[in-house]
Amino acid sequence: MTVGCNQPIGLPNYDVHAAMVAMESCYVGIDENLTGHVDWYQGESSIWDYYSRTYGTITRGYFEYLSRAYPRKNGFCIFNVPSFTPSGGEVLACTLYYYQSSHSGSADLVVKWLPSAESWPMDDLDSLYWLIWNGADTVAVDTYHASDTWYKIPFTSAGRAAMFACIGGSFVTGWVYPGSSNGTYADVSGVGANAPYIKVWYEE
Repeated sequence: MTVGCNQPIGLPNYDVHAAMVAMESCYVGIDENLTGHVDWYQGESSIWDYYSRTYGTITRGYFEYLSRAYPRKNGFCIFNVPSFTPSGGEVLACTLYYYQSSHSGSADLVVKWLPSAESWPMDDLDSLYWLIWNGADTVAVDTYHASDTWYKIPFTSAGRAAMFACIGGSFVTGWVYPGSSNGTYADVSGVGANAPYIKVWYEE
């Protein structure tokens, strides 16, 4: 696709230059350890908290027992970003595609960039869980969906900047349900034919 760009007023003949817009795709790959969820089981005091991690399915959700999170589930997904060079020093647009495979209730979605989790896997599950939950870099948001199928959501401006910072490396994301309605969850297929992916558009 080409985009016509008029030169600034005052240049002779108002020449038009053509800028080529290219697209790259970012995939998870076949390693199941790159997708999954980490779960917090809240004890009566923090010293009794414990955490677990499951690979494959990206689950976000909230369950409770005796008014405590038991568990709250945060998803994670690591994308491989190919090497490319945007001539304008930024990416123009990014879209996340994901397949919701099951759900219960109204599980909204917040996807966060985790720049401090680049060294993977993170074996400290306590730190990983709270890194996802407290992450300030929101790259995409979506409302709940009542049907289990493919969905796509555009990145925020902060998300596009995060993608630019990850060119040629790994893009580590956390997937959060921000609410606290007991029994609410949503599963996203993490690997295989329905694995999530990202399309990135930039100017060559």
